[in-house]
Amino acid sequence: MPLHRFLRYVAPNLVTALGMCFGLMSLVACYEHRFVDAAWLTIWAVLTDRLDGLVARSLRATSDFGVQMDSFADALNFGIAPAFLIYVTLEDATPVGFADGTGRAVLMAACGLWALANVFRLAKFNVVAEQPDAPKVFFGVPTTLAAGTLAMWYLVLAKYAGPDSPIRFEAFGGPKLLGDWTVSPAVWSYVPAVMIAGAFLMASNLPIPKLQALPSRALTYVLIGAVLSGYVCGMMRTLPEYMCLLPSGWLVFSLAWSQLSERARGMSPPPILPDPGPLRRRTP
Repeated sequence: MPLHRFLRYVAPNLVTALGMCFGLMSLVACYEHRFVDAAWLTIWAVLTDRLDGLVARSLRATSDFGVQMDSFADALNFGIAPAFLIYVTLEDATPVGFADGTGRAVLMAACGLWALANVFRLAKFNVVAEQPDAPKVFFGVPTTLAAGTLAMWYLVLAKYAGPDSPIRFEAFGGPKLLGDWTVSPAVWSYVPAVMIAGAFLMASNLPIPKLQALPSRALTYVLIGAVLSGYVCGMMRTLPEYMCLLPSGWLVFSLAWSQLSERARGMSPPPILPDPGPLRRRTP
């Protein structure tokens, strides 16, 4: 293979590898109880995940290898890393009730379901994407959207943790758009339930519209501006309360659209398992 062609195909995979490094660094930060760093590293992995596809399309360097590598990276960055972050955070916070006994079993089940649903969602996406007649929507909440939203809200809870918080976080810089508002310690007890709901939404067949399918040019420009500002805030590690607005709003809109739209209710994904063919008659 000519060198220039090799480098063209390597470029998007290097971006994917960088995202995997962020996922691995997030695991290390969790282990060292640097929870804020771990959540920001997950968000950096989300931002990087959006770039590898852009680089591949810009260089016309899409490949089956890149698709598979991206899936493995997503399983680490958006399945294992967020689940490990939540597990270590709540298991370490004894007053919340997840350190031992039934509470710990519930926490382990929630984190395990999140990771398993993430892998299932990625495998289903790879199968459905290969079908030529598949509708131009996502079936189930994308792993990037689910993990990014979870990490952003985690940072909001960490940033506005009060003096009675059961979890101690590192110093959180930047302005506070919500002023002196503080998070009730009881909020952390609902996080496993949120993860279970998120796992269900990832594994579901609910149709989720794609962002690039907006009908209005003005809305498209607004979206581009919001995404770019989110990239700036993410790279600067500031204003998670602003960053969470776009993914949370899109998630709520998508769930409402999937239930209220007659067109959405009529959509169904292609089968993910092979057709066994006609049943054979058993001969005596």
